[in-house]
Amino acid sequence: MQIPATPHNEAARLLELKSFGVLDAAPEADFDDISELTRRVAGTEIAIISLVDQDRQWFKSCIGVTLDQRETPRSISFCGHTILQRDPLIIEDALQDPRFAENPLVTGDPGIRFYAGFPLISPNGYALGSLCAISRQPHRLDADQIDSLRRLATLTVQLLARVREAALLSDTENILRAERLKHSSVREGLASLEQLISRDQLLQMIELIMAMEVGSPFSVLRCRFRDYDRVNATLGGLIAENYINEGARRVIAAVPRGSSVARFSEAELVVLLPFDVAEGDVQRIAERIIGFTNQPYRSGSQLLSIGVAIGIALFQCDYDTVEAILSDTTMAVRMALRSTGSAFRFIDAEARVVARESYRLESDLREALNGRLLEAYLQPLVDLASCEPVGFEALARWPRGSEVVTPGSFLPMLSEGGFTGELDLLIIEKALAAVPLLALPIPQRPMTMSVNLSGILLEEEGLRGRLLRLIEDNPMPLGWTLQVELVEDAFQDTSAPFDRFLAELVERHVSIAIDDFGTGYSSLARLLSLPIQTVKVDRVFVNRLDKAEESPRTLLRTMLTMLSDLGLRVTAEGVETESQRAWLRNQGVDMAQGYLFHRPMPIDQAIELLQSLDYRPGAIPVDPRRLQSVRRRRRRTIWRLPFLDRRGPRS
Repeated sequence: MQIPATPHNEAARLLELKSFGVLDAAPEADFDDISELTRRVAGTEIAIISLVDQDRQWFKSCIGVTLDQRETPRSISFCGHTILQRDPLIIEDALQDPRFAENPLVTGDPGIRFYAGFPLISPNGYALGSLCAISRQPHRLDADQIDSLRRLATLTVQLLARVREAALLSDTENILRAERLKHSSVREGLASLEQLISRDQLLQMIELIMAMEVGSPFSVLRCRFRDYDRVNATLGGLIAENYINEGARRVIAAVPRGSSVARFSEAELVVLLPFDVAEGDVQRIAERIIGFTNQPYRSGSQLLSIGVAIGIALFQCDYDTVEAILSDTTMAVRMALRSTGSAFRFIDAEARVVARESYRLESDLREALNGRLLEAYLQPLVDLASCEPVGFEALARWPRGSEVVTPGSFLPMLSEGGFTGELDLLIIEKALAAVPLLALPIPQRPMTMSVNLSGILLEEEGLRGRLLRLIEDNPMPLGWTLQVELVEDAFQDTSAPFDRFLAELVERHVSIAIDDFGTGYSSLARLLSLPIQTVKVDRVFVNRLDKAEESPRTLLRTMLTMLSDLGLRVTAEGVETESQRAWLRNQGVDMAQGYLFHRPMPIDQAIELLQSLDYRPGAIPVDPRRLQSVRRRRRRTIWRLPFLDRRGPRS
């Protein structure tokens, strides 16, 4: 099977081979000398310097055997297998190796039984071919022989480089210079990551392995770093580049020897496992990558999380093009991104059906967002002592047909497309419009309307400006306070625009809260320096209160003590049992929300809830003497009314 070459990578590879002067050059004594040394060091009858072209294996030098042709189809070549794994390929007896036992070069002329191939890698990372030692009998190499052959392979590349320097004097000099400049920035940025290859090099390797008729199955893992865009937007390009390089180092450390790792885009790496690995083994490799990357990464004073979403495709000779397998890994990454943390997903027939349904769901979601069809549902915030509502949190819901879709199903899609900021503004606008209606049954009663701000809204100046105008255009009724909730990681942003935005919120009498406290990374100094009034303790801590062990309670008790000492109000999220409520109240927590009290509800139901509680202000005390005077005046006024005149009509 021959794979059509894409113009960008095939042209680069052909140019590279031309620049080494190997496509049409006559045999050269220097290369024959290296082949002869290879044969003597290995103790074999045959030694070859072979190079790979678009669809063939081409012999630069061949010692010990007379060949009728100086090239052979790449699909049956041993050299192709060698450069795929970029490590020496040593086969002591080809007849005992299922990959090669039926190979025409084994069963026919020249009757290969032993093969040792050492890859030839060009200075800019392209796999050009291999230095091969071949025997018609089973054979074995010791460590010293292998080391010597590695050195000869290095000398071969250096000799090819000298040939290239001569070729640079040809008419292609300007083209070659442009090609080098095109990739120079990538090479410089990855100078400390020697094992990281380029996108073009990876595409070359996948094309080679797919073109082999006797090629083994392989796996492709696309790894996307979830927080790269946020780090780049909030902390700058230099920190973002260091961040992605640290992630690449961890991925390289996690994958098996012989794997290839490429920087595929700004936020993505692609791992090629060029050997037959069972699905369970690939899963363990993915889990190992997640384990290595999940540890926080410190950049100066910043503590950053390196979450990763991994999409996996297994090649079982069921793909026709490189683009098809990479498209499937993209699809799998999108599914992995919909998990809240690091995750991996395999792509198969069932997953493709799910992905197509997901695309349809995403299309419907964008139409609903553009049509302002998503609704604000309100979950009451309650006083833990009385269990009476003291406010609401506005949560997004998507009415879709006969069902109401919760954020867990659609927020990852909006986050992936960068639309969470627009969703925030829509829900906030609808929540602010509802506040005057909510205030009618409870005039002047202190209440809070809490809304969520996503990272995208905090990062984009235009969205921040629209939020501030929205707050100004919708003043809160007497007694009501608007509260904005920011996830803990957002407070790592130490930039002046972020601090200025928080100050502008405070100027508009908006209260600021940390949401999901305890699940992110924030420094104590930032808690003290920023205008934060409230902390919402994440539900994971509350849920653990019902467990038998004491450690979750000790941890939460310590956390609550610290927050109390800092003078911060605390709201507990996800309270579902009476025992949780009692424990939190004993620890001094005043407010909570959760299914124990109320589920999120439409705005009209929230109004009915307040009406049913009959929250009317108490009567104003009046002096009894003043009340008697008012009653006397009222009686005199009533008797003077015409319809109460008892004397009858006048004549």
